[in-house]
Amino acid sequence: MALNEKEIWDYLKKKIGNDYGVAGTIGNLYAESGLNPKNLEGTYEKKLGYSDEKYCAAVDDGTYTNFVNDSAGWGLAQWTWWTRKQALYEFAKSKGKSIGNLTMQLDFLFKELNEGYKSLLNTLKNAKSVAEASSALMLKFERPYDQSIAAQNKRASYGQNFY
Repeated sequence: MALNEKEIWDYLKKKIGNDYGVAGTIGNLYAESGLNPKNLEGTYEKKLGYSDEKYCAAVDDGTYTNFVNDSAGWGLAQWTWWTRKQALYEFAKSKGKSIGNLTMQLDFLFKELNEGYKSLLNTLKNAKSVAEASSALMLKFERPYDQSIAAQNKRASYGQNFY
């Protein structure tokens, strides 16, 4: 297990407590970002002219000011919608952390789950399979463009690998 994988697994295990829920969650985060908290959505790297690291630094130091409204997916969960990116940005700043900080993003993920996705969090804590947890997170939290059974199965297979 790579460093981010172990750190993310251990964090999720403390919060979710159910290996199926942990694996389903980490599989989705892997599908979204490769478990890279500094992941800028690929199509936006060229569009905005930033690498992952340079985008993160420019947002953190204030030289790039359109983070909230640029529609680029960012971080572990590829937060994209402006209200969620604004909340992530404000959360990072309130903690004195970079927008690319892994632990801050995990803390924010659980803030979102606790405040707006309680039934999903309950599903993750009580899932009876990786596929159940993975599909629940994909369809209720991540909501990617492709929500097909094939896409659900692919994400579940990522989670199964972590399981």
